[in-house]
Amino acid sequence: MKISTKIQLYSSLFLSIMLVLLSIIVLFAFLWISVEREEDLLEDQASLIEESIMEKDLTADDAGLLEAYTPDDAMVRIFGTDGTLIKKFADDEDLLGLGVRSVSEKGYDFTKVDGDYVLTYRHPYPDEGKKLGMIEITQPQDTLLDHLTTLALVLAGASLFVILLSVVAGKWLARLILKPLSIMSGTMLDIEKSGEFKRIPLAGQSKDELQVMGESFNRMIVRLERNYDQQQQFLSDASHELKTPITVIESYSSLLKRWGMKDAAIQEEAVEAIHHEAIRMKRLTEHLLQAASQAGPSADMEEKIELIPFCEQIAQTLRRTGNRDIELQSEVKEIHAKTIPGQLEQVLVILLDNAMKYSDGKIQIKIKQQSDKIFISVKDHGPGISPEHLPHVFERFYRVDSSRARKTGGNGLGLSIARSLVESFDGTLDIESELGKGTEVTIILSHQILI
Repeated sequence: MKISTKIQLYSSLFLSIMLVLLSIIVLFAFLWISVEREEDLLEDQASLIEESIMEKDLTADDAGLLEAYTPDDAMVRIFGTDGTLIKKFADDEDLLGLGVRSVSEKGYDFTKVDGDYVLTYRHPYPDEGKKLGMIEITQPQDTLLDHLTTLALVLAGASLFVILLSVVAGKWLARLILKPLSIMSGTMLDIEKSGEFKRIPLAGQSKDELQVMGESFNRMIVRLERNYDQQQQFLSDASHELKTPITVIESYSSLLKRWGMKDAAIQEEAVEAIHHEAIRMKRLTEHLLQAASQAGPSADMEEKIELIPFCEQIAQTLRRTGNRDIELQSEVKEIHAKTIPGQLEQVLVILLDNAMKYSDGKIQIKIKQQSDKIFISVKDHGPGISPEHLPHVFERFYRVDSSRARKTGGNGLGLSIARSLVESFDGTLDIESELGKGTEVTIILSHQILI
């Protein structure tokens, strides 16, 4: 069953129940008020008869005296203290068939006479100042029941009209409310069939739940499309990066197979090339695995470290392996910080490795502290990065100069991995560069200073 059908069905059913209950309440209220009014009228009439009995002796044989006090279509009977009928008058002869009840207390009866409902009121009165007699007035309730029937028909007709109107209005309202859902469902089916990323067209600026859901869906589609494009770019770049070393290895292995065993120079050249490309493939696969592993949270714990000897140890290692001049500068003698040592070391290695690849001069590591922040900068004096490339250098596989990256072994993953690592211990990574003067990448640690 469609949601729109459910909304129509449940809303109409709920409205029908409410209308039926309301109609029943109205009918009972009308009946109760009308009966109360009839009882008051009969009681007033009985009081008047009681006064007249004392003054005019209505119990005499003259029936005309009692007729003047009998309501239209009603019947009046007067009983003595022993319960015997003293006098009666009926404006409607059908009421004469009403049985006599031996009752000595004031009260009302709602009975049926010849198929018609009548209301009987019994009113005690003093007989000769000693015992009680009884005045009985019986009034047919045909008019009351006719009015009650008419009211019931009016309520039924009005309720039916409202229910039909609610069905039409519910259908229109359900269609209006569920329109974004229908559009979203259609968009999803189109995406499933065509494989294309589509967005829901949103009209108006309402901030209801459906509008918010539509906006969230569009943002999700944007993210999925971006992730899909990045995945496609990932596959394209990875295949491109792997294709070159594989081709080189295949070519030199073929060369070895044909002539390398007889020619020592060719053999040495082929082995060196294969070894170099194997190292490139290893570095690339490590970076790919490392980039993929950044999607999950780190299980490493934060530790207290002293930053200056920590950075000096990393710099010393790279001085030996890379044969480069790496200088460490610090404004203070000691800076203790709480961070994840393994990840911070990995970030510094990536930044220093980039500086070594893309520059030939001195590399500087600068450490400084400002209020509750620690700044660790790696600065080189290479060619620099142009302003239009700076916003994209943290994207995976983004390379400023592809030809230069292939020469240096770069694959565009380093800065992306570095930023993910820094963010994992609540830091930020900033970059500044100027063409012809070099690049400076800064790790900013906030609220992690330990005294």
